[in-house]
Amino acid sequence: MLQIAPPASRSPLPLKQIGPILALIVLVMAGNGMVVPMMSLYAQQFAVSGTLVGMMITLFGVGRLVANLPAGIASERFGRKPFLCLGPAIIAVGAVGAALAESFEPLLAWRFVQGVGSGVYMTVSATVLVQISRVGERGRIMALYQGGLLFGAGIGPGIGGLLVAGFGFAAPFWAFALVATAAFLVALLAFREPAPHPEESAVPAAGTGAPAPSLRGLLTEPTFLYLSLINFGVFFTRTASQWVTIPLIAAQSFGMPVAVIGGALTLIATANFLMLPMVGSVIDRVGSRVVTIWSTVATAVSLLMIAFAGHVAIFWAAMVLMGVAGAFSGPSVAAALADRMPRGLQGPAMGVQRVVGDAGFVVAPLFVGLIYDATRLGNEGAVWINAILMGSAAALFAFGARREPAPKA
Repeated sequence: MLQIAPPASRSPLPLKQIGPILALIVLVMAGNGMVVPMMSLYAQQFAVSGTLVGMMITLFGVGRLVANLPAGIASERFGRKPFLCLGPAIIAVGAVGAALAESFEPLLAWRFVQGVGSGVYMTVSATVLVQISRVGERGRIMALYQGGLLFGAGIGPGIGGLLVAGFGFAAPFWAFALVATAAFLVALLAFREPAPHPEESAVPAAGTGAPAPSLRGLLTEPTFLYLSLINFGVFFTRTASQWVTIPLIAAQSFGMPVAVIGGALTLIATANFLMLPMVGSVIDRVGSRVVTIWSTVATAVSLLMIAFAGHVAIFWAAMVLMGVAGAFSGPSVAAALADRMPRGLQGPAMGVQRVVGDAGFVVAPLFVGLIYDATRLGNEGAVWINAILMGSAAALFAFGARREPAPKA
């Protein structure tokens, strides 16, 4: 079983190393945020069906799925910097291609290319944060990472709307290309290849007789598997419930207009953002294991509240609880996984986790459609099944995974 070092004392975060990564994340997420809300409207210019419009999002996710694991493995062998540069470069090429597309088929292909670039930069940037952080400070670092994601994704749509209004539907893609180029320059000029903390090595010392960790061994380790299920559930919940079924339930069960439904989703994001300043410190003080369990349980409870809400007040309370739980869940799961990634396998292990998460992202809409079309459970049924998934994952991690022992001095 992998051995994990005891929590380190609180120390200043390595901001000189984290800074370029956060800047890269904000830039790329802002660029993607400029494009995503306008894609369906842009696709309509080509007079295609709603199914093909949805393919613009699906193929982006498939591109990430294809790139995640190879990027993680290659970055372990050749270093992080080449791939932090490569990811934004691929995105920039894909954005230019989408802006110049004169028919819908090339537009789909270029969205796939953008997904490949996104998979490369997301996997490698997250791996860098694992590599430069220590147990006891990862909660704060992962909270900063999530804050960068939220900030970039938050400012992008407004800018994208202004660009469309002023310059047409291709303008956000041109802007995405410029932003991705800026991210490429940040990676090229500001990023320095990190050295791992020697005390964080999980590789057994020579002569101890313990086998060196392998990716196969990591993938069969119960704790890693249960955390992977939670990670799948986090992405699944975001797509299946937050993006698809919750708006439908709000409209059908409570008669909410579109503007109010948008406000409900914004409330989730607002609660998430407001909790971030304390999330990192709580994780580092209490431990990623405890926070992961309780935040996952809280997510399950919020989903059950939505599925069985008999009054609109319960629905609104569930929105707040989901936002608070999500604020703690993302960084704590990332920190708990990072604690179990041995040196020499951090890139491949992060690639696996990106594959797991993106699989949840891609599968979720198909699941919701299947539940609605093939059963009588309706949208509420899809949500309470989502709740069972999260509750089961939390229980497996809590009771089926043993605490990792600290190595002997």
